[in-house]
Amino acid sequence: MMSKKEAATSGTVVTGTLFLNSMPFCVLFGTGATHSFISTRSTFQLDLEYAKIEANYKVKLPNDSIVDCLILYKHVPISLGKSTFPGDLIQFDLFDSDIILGLNWLHAYEAKIDCKDVKVTLIDEKGQEVCFHGQIEEKPCSSISAMKASKLLCQGCEGYWCYATDIQGKE
Repeated sequence: MMSKKEAATSGTVVTGTLFLNSMPFCVLFGTGATHSFISTRSTFQLDLEYAKIEANYKVKLPNDSIVDCLILYKHVPISLGKSTFPGDLIQFDLFDSDIILGLNWLHAYEAKIDCKDVKVTLIDEKGQEVCFHGQIEEKPCSSISAMKASKLLCQGCEGYWCYATDIQGKE
């Protein structure tokens, strides 16, 4: 599987943030995967028990090793703007991305991937075009969302707030 850093610099995939159950997840749109995948940790965050079915997929990795994937989540709603694009996601221990949307999902929604402009265009259930503009990452982001910060603080983590001003500006 391609790492997030490789994806950001490859010029052959689009990455960004999509929402599932109103929660943000790092998504990779890639034609190098025949199927779509969701990380094990994301399945716990989303509580997808309602969509879980037993499966028996054998996933071949770039190093030619084969990994057994035994869980599939059917019709997981993936939101893009006001449209929803359900997908069947195979549980896999992804490290850098939360979700990989592969050819099966991309084909279902007539995706056009524009790597130059870092954009994915899909056709929704009404036949309308929906565009997703991905992220170009030069370096990994070291910030987190306010929701994530709040959750970590509630769990007892220590946090610091920094506010900077320009003291040499006009008076």
